[in-house]
Amino acid sequence: MDCSFQDELFDDLDLYYFRQMAISSQDYDIQQKIDFEIKMRDGITKIIAACSNDVQSLEASRGLLTSNARMMAYMAELQRRRTLERGQPNRDSDDAKPCKATLAISDIRIPLMWKEEDHIKNKGDHRRYSVFCLWKIGTEIYDTEMIRNVDRTLTDMCPEDVLVFNDISPDFECVLEVYCYNMHNDLTIASTPKRIRKKLNTLSSTMGRSMGKKVQSSMENGESSLGVKFTLIATAKLNIEDIGSGIKTHNLVLENTENSPVHLPLFGHFCCRLGAQPDCMVQDVISGYLSFQGATDWTRKWCVLNQSKLQCWTNQSDSGIKKPDCIIAITKGSNIAHRNGSTMQKPNSFLLTCLEEDKKNTVHNFC
Repeated sequence: MDCSFQDELFDDLDLYYFRQMAISSQDYDIQQKIDFEIKMRDGITKIIAACSNDVQSLEASRGLLTSNARMMAYMAELQRRRTLERGQPNRDSDDAKPCKATLAISDIRIPLMWKEEDHIKNKGDHRRYSVFCLWKIGTEIYDTEMIRNVDRTLTDMCPEDVLVFNDISPDFECVLEVYCYNMHNDLTIASTPKRIRKKLNTLSSTMGRSMGKKVQSSMENGESSLGVKFTLIATAKLNIEDIGSGIKTHNLVLENTENSPVHLPLFGHFCCRLGAQPDCMVQDVISGYLSFQGATDWTRKWCVLNQSKLQCWTNQSDSGIKKPDCIIAITKGSNIAHRNGSTMQKPNSFLLTCLEEDKKNTVHNFC
């Protein structure tokens, strides 16, 4: 699959139409993102036109592809929001919602599967590639560093990026896309062997300016006004089941590249570390006054639920300054239940049952 379809799509569509759609829907967050990407695209297009070597062109083309992918994601999000507006009303805002989290992706490793003749005997396949990855979760899209000169001497592609996604819901779907460009097939001066390049430079110095331009134009078949064309060669999807503290191996779905100049021998798997930190571990989930039932009377305290702990102070001003008067750990074994009518002494009373380290239940009565 060639990524050039994105460039052609945005040549035909008026990007400002989507900006006006965001304004009319009062989706100002999407509007700001679209404005930013429009400016990015304009700047990248100018950079591509001024590129003087293949490295600059590759990096600028990667930026353009990433910007296009973000624009596609913003359009999809706009359409999703408009569909929700025309559909059923939202649920009651008081309904409990799952905690969101911050995700981090690191230790990315994509192994290659060269033939023995290519890698061990250093014969046969002499192609060179440039590779990078796109990671997508909703409208958050990040690209990895460009790995250039991937050839038969390389056994693994290991981008050193650490990608962080914020405010992610538990039902997320993380999409990996691997893009590749065959550097051996381009006929630019930068990819020409040194001996031949020297002869070409000597020849060009003896030509006229107009003839030199024609020769240069005939050698730039690997580039266009919108930069080089990367090819999508593999994809993968991760979800909440793939989160863990260690590095895991995942399946890589290879794209059909029979009619493509790219034939990078991927192994069909990749490794990465997908970590998550729930927002409730670093942010206050809820805070307010609760009354504790003691042996003889009720005691009113300021309580904060944070990091799976209910921390209590006598005064609100002491929160975060003094040590809590008491800390109640909330674990998987904790249970919250309403007091029944026959035993309820105050309105809105509830029981919190916690399993302590000695495996004994401790019951707290609040209202």
